[in-house]
Amino acid sequence: MSRVLRWLHIYVSMTVLVVFVFFALTGITLNHPDWQLDAGKQSDSRQLQLPAALTGLEFSADQLQQAEQAKQIADWLRAEHQIQGAVFAFSYDPDEQLLELDFKQPAGFANAQIALDSGVVELTAEFGGYLALLNDLHKGRYAGTAWKWLIDVVAIACLVFALSGFYLLWRQPARRWLGVQCALTGAGVMLLVYLAALH
Repeated sequence: MSRVLRWLHIYVSMTVLVVFVFFALTGITLNHPDWQLDAGKQSDSRQLQLPAALTGLEFSADQLQQAEQAKQIADWLRAEHQIQGAVFAFSYDPDEQLLELDFKQPAGFANAQIALDSGVVELTAEFGGYLALLNDLHKGRYAGTAWKWLIDVVAIACLVFALSGFYLLWRQPARRWLGVQCALTGAGVMLLVYLAALH
């Protein structure tokens, strides 16, 4: 048992070493929102014209068909104008013949307002910079399903690393009580800092 847990303790931690460091560093930057870095920050507004195949697209009253039609226009924006977004949503106003597409991604978004009768597209895109990107990835904000799974896997790896380390320490009588005292001290400091923060 000890051999298996020692193997897990070492190699699970090494497998996610870079991700551990990433979450540790971005935890610091998230804790200091006053730190600003404009590197990579940009915004863009432009007017486009839908291609002939999509101009005058008759939107159905059926929600599923609307979603498919909105996806056709979204795919065109992605392919021809490099619009990205892990999260995609749309809304359609039949009275105004106006389709609105929202693309959301870490530290950025793009919004397209499309007049379906004329095919005119008002496109706005913003990117908050590389520091904002790292912070949003830490939070899993608009990062998509795959990134959320990665966060869950890293959290499980943290538990494996911590619990296997505790077990391995517990199996060493000479170090056991010092290790337990360190754990209790850490828990006590956390509680005291929390209580101090309430005042």
